Amino acid sequence: MIHLLEVAVRWPPETFLCWKLEGLAERGFRTTVASEQVFDPDARLEGVKLVRIMPRSRRHAGWRVALRDGALLLLRSPRRLARLRRSIRRNLPPAERDRYGGTLGAYCAFLRLARMRPDVVHFEWNTAAVDYLPLFEVWRCPVVTSCHGSDVAIYPHMPSHVRYAAKLVEVFDRAAAVHCVCDALARDTEAFGLEASKRRVIRPGVDPSAFAPRPDPNAAGAALRVVTVGWLRWMKGHEYALTALRELLDRGVPVELDIVGGVPDAVVGSSGEDRRIAHTIADLGLGAHVRLHGDLPTAEVIERLRAADVLLHPSVSEGLPTVLVEALACGLPVVATDVGGVSELVTDGVEGFVIPPRDPAAIADALATLWRDPALRARMGAAGRQTVLDLFTLERQLGEFQELYEEVTRS
Repeated sequence: MIHLLEVAVRWPPETFLCWKLEGLAERGFRTTVASEQVFDPDARLEGVKLVRIMPRSRRHAGWRVALRDGALLLLRSPRRLARLRRSIRRNLPPAERDRYGGTLGAYCAFLRLARMRPDVVHFEWNTAAVDYLPLFEVWRCPVVTSCHGSDVAIYPHMPSHVRYAAKLVEVFDRAAAVHCVCDALARDTEAFGLEASKRRVIRPGVDPSAFAPRPDPNAAGAALRVVTVGWLRWMKGHEYALTALRELLDRGVPVELDIVGGVPDAVVGSSGEDRRIAHTIADLGLGAHVRLHGDLPTAEVIERLRAADVLLHPSVSEGLPTVLVEALACGLPVVATDVGGVSELVTDGVEGFVIPPRDPAAIADALATLWRDPALRARMGAAGRQTVLDLFTLERQLGEFQELYEEVTRS
């Protein structure tokens, strides 16, 4: 039985991670999540154990925790404690320890994890892998990291993330394997010196029995029901969707837009766009045509997808969005910008339309075409569901992760 440790994942995890973790547990993995962002301690995942890490906000006063965890590590594995001490000194010069709340904060962050003996560690976010880099040489087991999008496409190029960009090279050098959700991101990793032999492309998957088409398509001539799903972040391109909506209404095309997504501040560490989006809706006179739903549980997201005629995904930067797979599984045509790995999932004119980013006119043209032609919507929806059944099932994804973990633990 392989012990998989996922580090720095929020609890409860995002939906696509819940599917992965529960699916691997069902396949016989001993699965543990170590989290400092515990939003619901009573949440349960079948076969998955939660280990709480001290939040950064409390580390400056965590001497009791550090003393207890340090004593336990000293009793059970003094060599590990010595390795941790050396690793903190070597990897975290005094100036960098301020990010952890000083030397004490660093020990509070690492001691509990240093006591664990996983067979393989996975960081879903490279930003977290950078933060916990000193533990790589303490565990002495294979470490896998993931590239989902912004961590290689945006953050390394931001002036505020100079340290992260430099450390990302070291993370890739020390990792046993790097999981990329699409070929486009795998190519992006070349700029950070990642060896081709370490790259593993495992695309998202969904359960097609949970994401299924609705039986009653919208009638011809009715208002086009558009849905977009994603965090209210600048890279999701909501302003381009709203500008396109205004253009459609001015053309005489009846259209409604449901925006599903929460404000990401506490979760992904970037500022939300909720106020800007609300202002844009008011400024363009779209109040009667747009509904903001906030963050919704999976069951309600499925309801929104099944109630829509088309999914719009106007992002300016992506990996390979799971919501596109979900929409196709629900028999929805999609209108998505040609960023990241979108074109690896959607063929323009087959499962939907792939359009240039930052182009409201192209969005409006694609949506108008789908409004005028319900038969085209049906054909694209059927093609999209078949694509998911052939290539993007959850079972396929779980099997590929299982192979990856078995491979790195053997080597």
